[in-house]
This record gives sequence, structure tokens and C-alpha cells, in this order.
Amino acid sequence: MGIIINKLTDSPEVLETGRTRQWLANKNLGSENTSVLENYFEVGGFVPAHFHEVEELLICLDGKGIVIADGVKYDFNQGDTAIIPPTVIHEVHNVGESTMRMLGIFPSNQPKSE
Repeated sequence: MGIIINKLTDSPEVLETGRTRQWLANKNLGSENTSVLENYFEVGGFVPAHFHEVEELLICLDGKGIVIADGVKYDFNQGDTAIIPPTVIHEVHNVGESTMRMLGIFPSNQPKSE
């Protein structure tokens, strides 16, 4: 049997980088194998360079951004999915003129960033 997690179960975290993030599923919310993170980026907001030990899927739901992975810059627009392999250094930037909304999905219930 599964469970229902209300989005408001976990409070959003406003970061100094112009990004607000909220976990929709992870170990703390009852998931055994998967994490889902919703991000809102102000104009100019970003995720600094980092990596994970597991694959990450990034899905742009709204807005216009760029993903930089292993030093290569990719356009990242509404409807795009970026597949980031394990240990690849990557970052995300909102380069549009409005809020960008993105999901991050991990095959781990407790992904770590380094």
C-alpha cells in the first residue's frame, strides 16, 4: 500500500541563490527508493556546481534556463528533461525573464550533493 504526501507536509526552503526548493518525496516523507524535489528560481536564480552519486533527472516545467554539465552549456526550456549521470558536476541557471520551475528526480530516497 502506498501513501499520499500533501505538498504542504514539508515547508519550502528559500535559499540565498534565488532558488526556493521543496521536497515532494524523500526518506523523511516516507519514500523508500526515490526523491522528488521541486524548485522555483527567481530571475537570475541558480543551483551552484555540485554532483551526486546517483543519476538525476531535471525537468523544466516553466521558464527558460541553462544547465551546465561537465563544463558544457545546454539550453533548458519548458518541456525539456536533462539526464545527469552520477558524479557529473552540474549547475542550473534561470536565464529567462520570469520564474523558472523545475523538478529534480533521484533514484535514491536520500540523495547527497557534493
